[in-house]
Amino acid sequence: MTTIRRTWGYGMGHFYRALAATFSVLALVGLAGCNGESDEQTSKKAAVESSSASSQTELAKSNAYITAANESSGMFARALASYQDVIAPKLSSNRPLETYTVVPVQQLTKVRTRLDAAGAMEGSIPELDPAARDYAAAIAAFEPVNNGLSNYAQSKGFLTDGGAKARAEDQAYVEALTKVVDAEKVFFEKIEARDERLMREAYEKAPEGSAARYRAGIVLRSKAAMKKVVTVFSEPDDIATRKAFADDLNDMADLVEKWDRAVRAEKPDGCPALQNSFNSVIADGRKAIQSAEKGRFSPASGTPSSVIQSEFSILQQNFSMMILRLNQPFFC
Repeated sequence: MTTIRRTWGYGMGHFYRALAATFSVLALVGLAGCNGESDEQTSKKAAVESSSASSQTELAKSNAYITAANESSGMFARALASYQDVIAPKLSSNRPLETYTVVPVQQLTKVRTRLDAAGAMEGSIPELDPAARDYAAAIAAFEPVNNGLSNYAQSKGFLTDGGAKARAEDQAYVEALTKVVDAEKVFFEKIEARDERLMREAYEKAPEGSAARYRAGIVLRSKAAMKKVVTVFSEPDDIATRKAFADDLNDMADLVEKWDRAVRAEKPDGCPALQNSFNSVIADGRKAIQSAEKGRFSPASGTPSSVIQSEFSILQQNFSMMILRLNQPFFC
């Protein structure tokens, strides 16, 4: 998309990438439901899983981390982008401020509290623990700076001093928030990498031709597609990525058909709600491809950025709903 003026991290591109960060809680447990297997088979699997206390401990801690990640969901990246786009130009103009905002204190505290609570849980996850600690530490260092300016913003202190305090603390605020954004990005990447590894293991362990295997395959292809979706929206001239995105959606559609047949072989009614979620993501993705091909995402098109953001958000919301339903073992 053409309104992106900054590289990864700061600007509209980060808005899209932040929204694309949605993680699947209980991903492996979710594979047990609506997969065409009998109750007896599912029970046997559940018994095997429950016999491993360490696995359950790790699962609980992992889910706590993922909840913290979804709680922030790119909030800090959006806050920094907004600050640089809206507030920074006003501060540099040396004119009296009329508006001023910082990160909401309650949301900031909530994310850090969730991270601290998850880190204190029993067990260890080497893939996630260090990144989570760094993320929580970055937030803790940012809180005093943000909290002081929050009082200033809420009480409209900038109307009495013309923005002097905001200008004096601008550098400290941006530096501290940037560290939070960087730590958040690393934390998200670690979760995503682990999530993909576990899902790929589930795919490889599932019997060939089973609904469970197709289901895991759908998740893997959808996640591969979502890694490209930002480029589809923000870089309309990148035809190669758009084609790769289309290939992922086509693979996903093929797997959905195979999954549906496998499910209905055991359960004639199938799982229409989950099937609809799968197809909504595919349909939204194909619509985005069509829009990009017609030039709607090009700067010359004149398409309002709010319209493109809305289209992206709908795709992301449907992807999130798909993940949510997958996380409910007995959804159907």
